[in-house]
Amino acid sequence: MAFNSSQIPSELIDSIKNGKGGIYVGAGLSQSVGLPSWKGLLEELIKLVESVSFKPNDDFIEGIRQLIEVPDKFLTAAQELKDFLQDDFRKFIIDRFADKCPAPGDVHKIIVRLPFKFILTTNYDTLIENAYVQEIQRQAKVYTFKDSADVAYDLWNGTSFILKAHGDANKAQQGIILTEKDYRQILFQERGYQSVLQSIFTTKTILFVGSSMTDPELKLLLSFIHSSFHGGGPTHYALISKESINPVEAESWRKNFNIRIIPYDPKDAHIEVFEFLKEIEKVVCT
Repeated sequence: MAFNSSQIPSELIDSIKNGKGGIYVGAGLSQSVGLPSWKGLLEELIKLVESVSFKPNDDFIEGIRQLIEVPDKFLTAAQELKDFLQDDFRKFIIDRFADKCPAPGDVHKIIVRLPFKFILTTNYDTLIENAYVQEIQRQAKVYTFKDSADVAYDLWNGTSFILKAHGDANKAQQGIILTEKDYRQILFQERGYQSVLQSIFTTKTILFVGSSMTDPELKLLLSFIHSSFHGGGPTHYALISKESINPVEAESWRKNFNIRIIPYDPKDAHIEVFEFLKEIEKVVCT
């Protein structure tokens, strides 16, 4: 049975129809086509560490393995792995998320067909822009945190774009945001980017898909939102598995980030995420 369109907030539909809606695409949608989860990414980086010429001592490897068993310590593990690998890390990102990126799934294709004014993602892969070429038959405008002037221009003019907030595997030489230290640095050094994020979250309604409450990259972004406008601005919406949220957490997101949780059933490989987006397409594109 398709997701009941009556469960989709009318305010969300109105914002999309009026050109004020954007979508945040989290790592869950990349996992759906075979790319690694956060823990899976860290495990692949550990294997890379073990394969390089100058291996660390066994205590380092064991310490990292212990860290990745605790989601709250993913960022610490990521920092240590990135520091050790240095340029090998950049090469890994290009190979894993660009050169060997899998084909986009149906959920990516429907996202690019919907009339969102922008697609915001913390994923490094090329799934969204590849889906855009397949569905729209032309290249998408793709920006990173280095392109704040272009993002601001397109926001002002209402031109659609993709913003890869933590970096792009195709532009890995610009930098890849993996750790809390990375994120603090770009917000301190890239003032234009800081202004762009503030503008996005205070003037547009955003639908979050493909994320959970424990996603480190989403936590980094939400911490910025909270510090930027202290709960002001429009209401945002997050499609979250009902198995990963409880009423207290949902209320916390509402109070701290102006994000209203829309719970869904994760059975059948999260098919309700696709059905939810399909229902939006029926309502706003007909």
